[in-house]
Amino acid sequence: MRVKRRILPERIGKAFDSVNPRLTKVFLPWILKNPRYLTGAGLLLKAFNESEETRKTMLERDNLMVPPIMILSITNQCNLSCTGCFAKTLRNSGDNTLKKQAMDFGCWESVINQGRDLGVYTFLIAGGEPFMFPELLDICAGNRDRIFVIFTNGTAINEAQLEKLKRTNNTAVIVSVEGGKELTDDRRGTGVFDCAIATMEKLHKNGIVGGISVTITRRNYGFWMEEENIDYFIERGAKLGFFTEYIPTVEVGDTAISRSPMGDLNIESSSEQTTILTDCERREFREKILRYKDEKSLFIIHSPGDEELFGGCVSSGKGFIHVNPYGDLTPCPVSDIATHNLRHDSLRNGLQSPLFREIRDSEGLLEGGDGPCALFAHQDELEELRKKVGAYRTGL
Repeated sequence: MRVKRRILPERIGKAFDSVNPRLTKVFLPWILKNPRYLTGAGLLLKAFNESEETRKTMLERDNLMVPPIMILSITNQCNLSCTGCFAKTLRNSGDNTLKKQAMDFGCWESVINQGRDLGVYTFLIAGGEPFMFPELLDICAGNRDRIFVIFTNGTAINEAQLEKLKRTNNTAVIVSVEGGKELTDDRRGTGVFDCAIATMEKLHKNGIVGGISVTITRRNYGFWMEEENIDYFIERGAKLGFFTEYIPTVEVGDTAISRSPMGDLNIESSSEQTTILTDCERREFREKILRYKDEKSLFIIHSPGDEELFGGCVSSGKGFIHVNPYGDLTPCPVSDIATHNLRHDSLRNGLQSPLFREIRDSEGLLEGGDGPCALFAHQDELEELRKKVGAYRTGL
């Protein structure tokens, strides 16, 4: 057993390095301090290599591009009523969108199994609030050879769920915040920040991989430029940091409706210019993020900055796809168009759809424009494509 434990960390380090050397820097020390992660590491490493080979085979044999990541908005339910929440506004207005039947455990199990068979390795679980989905952790426990990353507001995890998380070694929990106490509570409600931080500390204490997710706007941009603020969250156990610049998805007069890639839908009553970073701010923030990546013990994913390494947006199957609570397969969480619903269509057929193929093949459609989202920057072209392929709007 001692020999295996000595060799396995070396294998893990090599595997991390093959994806990104920063993974080794952040997570290898964590694994050595929490040796229960060694138990399932061999299974995860084997599945990772098999998934890589499966996706390669699908592309070469069937000309089928399968992404390594699926984003699953597993529920539309949430226990908070955040300021500007689009979903809350729809509920209060009686809109029929949220009266559609969300998928149940059996449907999601089928979607995940189809993804596994095609070579998907990582599942990002968003909402609503994922911990309001009763079988959430049963899904993670039933797929121990896949990685699950759950995005939560940090206020809905009960003790029974915490106990289940303590027995997993394939699941990370990412807590969404706006910034510090004032910024977070101003939007999410009084006391939410303290609860979110308490959850992060519990996760850390119990050896559960944790992190933070932030939608960057002009309101909180300055907070995250201050080094001591990001250190505060690292000290409370954050190992992963998702920083996504605000994306407006619909504009009506001076109102912007947006959705963050991890599930938050927002209504801004003022002009989008008060919310989107200026070009100068975006450059400054990117420079700061690159510094954090080099210096901090935090594995950071920055959108859209990191997408530049791949020549633009990696949606529509290039890097990830999205399934909303009702089963609609969309290019990404901020898009509202689809041609396939996975309640009655297969994932394979959805990935082969003209919608996904033409988005990937269209010249410039996935290249960044004047803003944080390529698809948003090319709305006219995307609408023409939607009509051309007969895609429907999902209602979100």
